[in-house]
Amino acid sequence: MSAVQERESPIEIVGRFLRSAPVDLHGIAAGLGLFVVQRLDMSPSVLGSIKRDGPRYRIEVNGRDGENRKRFTLAHEIAHYVLHRDLIGDGVTDDAMYRSGGKLSDEYEVQANKYAASILMPAQLVREAFNRGEKSYAAMAARFQVSPQAAEIRMKELRLG
Repeated sequence: MSAVQERESPIEIVGRFLRSAPVDLHGIAAGLGLFVVQRLDMSPSVLGSIKRDGPRYRIEVNGRDGENRKRFTLAHEIAHYVLHRDLIGDGVTDDAMYRSGGKLSDEYEVQANKYAASILMPAQLVREAFNRGEKSYAAMAARFQVSPQAAEIRMKELRLG
């Protein structure tokens, strides 16, 4: 961890990157000290994972997925790091930790999904784009490099659609 990372919380580091769209997810990952790889050999049923790799954390994203899907997966795994990193380690990965399907694992997934959406589509930037006339889900999706469905969900959550 760098001196900057030791002084700033993960949430503060993420916040530094939420000033323009599309959000620089690889910049966030680098700022957090995360190692990100795209793998072409992942099962189609696995979108991504986060695991401890020695003193660092490693995020793997399914390289066969579309760009918007990969962006959401990366944001989701960053969210797990920010929110749940103390639970990841000793051979336990995001994939294994949340696969059990219990109430707690469902709660962690919901938390990670909501945080990922707030990283990909920061409320202030979404409202600014909406106020400039970008009112359609397609326009918002294009600006933030997310799927139209993700844009619709986020805009409705922010009561803009």
